Amino acid sequence: MNLFESLTVLSLEQATVLPYLTYRLAQDGMQVIRMEHPIYGDPNRMVGENVLGEERMNTYFLCINAGKKALTLNLAESEGQKIFKSVIQELEVDIFATNQLPRNYEKLGIHYEALRAIRPDIIWLGVTGFGPESNEAAYDPILQARSGLMELTGETDGDPQVMGIPLPDMGTRTAKLST
Repeated sequence: MNLFESLTVLSLEQATVLPYLTYRLAQDGMQVIRMEHPIYGDPNRMVGENVLGEERMNTYFLCINAGKKALTLNLAESEGQKIFKSVIQELEVDIFATNQLPRNYEKLGIHYEALRAIRPDIIWLGVTGFGPESNEAAYDPILQARSGLMELTGETDGDPQVMGIPLPDMGTRTAKLST
């Protein structure tokens, strides 16, 4: 038996870095359930070709979300937070992960203390681009520009260019882990 098969991950995720991490966890055998806002969802749903002919199910989104289950939930509403708490408890979630900005943790009811009150042994993971205290969004092109990676691509005398793959997102290790 795969040790990971007994673990459940609930992830409030969007963009690339956390969906890619949870994709890897799903491929390793964990049960991964991704959450999205019911109206806005993940902007990556619209990136790439629509090979399935289904609205908001484009290739870039599909490839890093394979093997996951999904649900939509509006955590900005009290009813959504109530459902969220019951999901944590009833599904016996082992790991909660998010790439929301830290300033949103408390208002969405996803801060470590709230989840620990429901499941004392939960592992809580907050992934941010500029560290656990930063409230600055860090999409991959921003990280490429600030790190100098964009200087490595493009024409010698031309402007810096975004790399062909989201290397910072796929190779990140910056996270705040609470247990």
